[in-house]
Amino acid sequence: MTLVRIPGAFLQWVGLESTFNASITQGVALTAGDHIVYIDRAHQVDIQLASADTIRVHNGTNGTRAGNVTLIW
Repeated sequence: MTLVRIPGAFLQWVGLESTFNASITQGVALTAGDHIVYIDRAHQVDIQLASADTIRVHNGTNGTRAGNVTLIW
């Protein structure tokens, strides 16, 4: 996934959703909680917008999930 930050305004991206019905995802996130990309097979853990300048990993399950998110710049 490629993520572009426009400081203080929004994040925009293009990438590939995780497996199980994998598809191209793209868009602009403006509101906290906006979905960006799923990072698990079951589409329960995703990257979301936290603020105009930050992301968060959201676990939508009742269980514990572990993994890594690598940022390269």
